[in-house]
Amino acid sequence: MQTITLENENLKAVFLDYGAVLHQLWVKDKNGIPVNVIMGLESPEEYHHDSWSRGAVIGRFAGRLENPIQIDSKPITIEHSEGVLLHSGSSGWGKKTWDIVTQKPNQVSFRYICTEGASGFPGQVEAHIHYSLEKDSLLLEYHAQTNTDTHINLTNHAYFNLNPEGKIDTQYLRIHADEVLELKPSLVPTGLKKAVCQTCFDFRTQKQIGETRMDDYFVLSNKSNEAAVLFSSETGIEMSTHTDQPGVVVFTPPHFEAICFETQKFSNTPNIKSFPTTLVKKEETYRHNTVFKFRLRT
Repeated sequence: MQTITLENENLKAVFLDYGAVLHQLWVKDKNGIPVNVIMGLESPEEYHHDSWSRGAVIGRFAGRLENPIQIDSKPITIEHSEGVLLHSGSSGWGKKTWDIVTQKPNQVSFRYICTEGASGFPGQVEAHIHYSLEKDSLLLEYHAQTNTDTHINLTNHAYFNLNPEGKIDTQYLRIHADEVLELKPSLVPTGLKKAVCQTCFDFRTQKQIGETRMDDYFVLSNKSNEAAVLFSSETGIEMSTHTDQPGVVVFTPPHFEAICFETQKFSNTPNIKSFPTTLVKKEETYRHNTVFKFRLRT
């Protein structure tokens, strides 16, 4: 397993070729002390046994899918557990070794080739993730191509805590979303949307996370591409998430203090015609950009 470190005057990021994992991300706090805001694992080898996708690139389809999926109205049987496939199951890219394509002091690119039929999906997919540091930001640029029409939906599963010594409850969160996707008991979207107004999901105005716990898809409404803002008054670090995707899964794990911002297209889209399509045709290129931007505030 190879470790790659990128660094500029503001940030230091550590990646693994296994899962193209974002292992560490160091940001200076209000006292000028570097803080690792990624809740990853202590050693690279531990990721082989991680069941929480910490820091990994998720593909070929992030989120939950009901079996079978639809391609041009044709049902395709996919791998599943009790009818649902999560984060692509046994063929998920977070458990694969990626090739390092390019490496410079402030950028690295990884490539993975997913074979035809992995977890039941048609098409061989060649995927690339390009990480780079620019001033106070970590940029993630994804692109992928397929030799057969297939569904693709990628994300990164990094867990953040802007005050790693404390609880996530005291940190302040804003999400630019008026709606969330309605979920079945299996956490698969029904196809309907629900207003966040007067619910625990209403983070349109920044407030403390408190006891709210989430594993939910927020439908973004902000045209500026800013999806969410997280702030810790203890460290003074603020992180804003920017994306060209239509929404973000916000996930707070039940047994450690962290929060995920999984920018992606809607879950279960192949089975819901009203959702923006995730179908990538063989002559097309899947593209997705996300930025995590940091600053200090009082």
